[in-house]
Amino acid sequence: MDIKEYNYKSENDKQNHPWEFARLKVVYDLIEENILSNSELSKKDSITVLDIGCGDAFFLDTLSKMIPNIKAYAIDTAFTDESIKYFEEKYSNSSIKFYQNIDDANLDNIEADIVLLLDVIEHIEDDVAFLKYLKSKSFIKTNTNFIITIPAFQSLFCSHDHWLGHYRRYNTKMLRNHLQEAGYTTEKDGYFFFTLIFPRWLKVQKEKFIKPDLSEVSGIGDWQGGKFTTNLIAGFLFLDYSISKIKRKFGIKLPGLSTYSVCQKQ
Repeated sequence: MDIKEYNYKSENDKQNHPWEFARLKVVYDLIEENILSNSELSKKDSITVLDIGCGDAFFLDTLSKMIPNIKAYAIDTAFTDESIKYFEEKYSNSSIKFYQNIDDANLDNIEADIVLLLDVIEHIEDDVAFLKYLKSKSFIKTNTNFIITIPAFQSLFCSHDHWLGHYRRYNTKMLRNHLQEAGYTTEKDGYFFFTLIFPRWLKVQKEKFIKPDLSEVSGIGDWQGGKFTTNLIAGFLFLDYSISKIKRKFGIKLPGLSTYSVCQKQ
């Protein structure tokens, strides 16, 4: 969850949104299928994971329980000294290390196995320059695996994107081109959450006639559902992803509200 949404959630004591739980399952499936199946990586004593733009670290904390032998680094420019201290206490049972920026983390002596950029690069005005900068760091090797997720389709840009500070939404071709320009090779890409496209399209149409007040937007931090409802919707969204995944094997590529890429430095 974005720090901006997390602050709203914390102030109002909300449960994490089902979209977050579903995205967690999607990304873990991508990691398991495309990265953990790598025999060399599976032989390592530990797997180093960097979550850049980690938000509230919900994802990384949960992932560390699913892959117990990881060394986890949580990095987000929205962190303050106070929030880092808060998250260190909140996740004191995990081995996550928190930093405000990449240089603070002093990563020169490590080799990153997995770098997560989960709904991050749409916040960066020059995403290609950022990706080039990241690729130049000493801890990024040619066998470092990147998992990138981002919002899909510029035509679905709405008040939620404005409120979160998004510069753009992507399609797979655009993402592939930006990655290639930055010096990355795309191993696999696609879309997920097909069933969320129509509700978002309706929201976009509504906003053409009724301009939203951005001061009243709260994002997914305003989720009202309880645990049962959250798990039910998260399960439905992961089923959506699973069906799209099966269809891709038969050459049927469904669009989705989000797009992803599994890639490496060239």
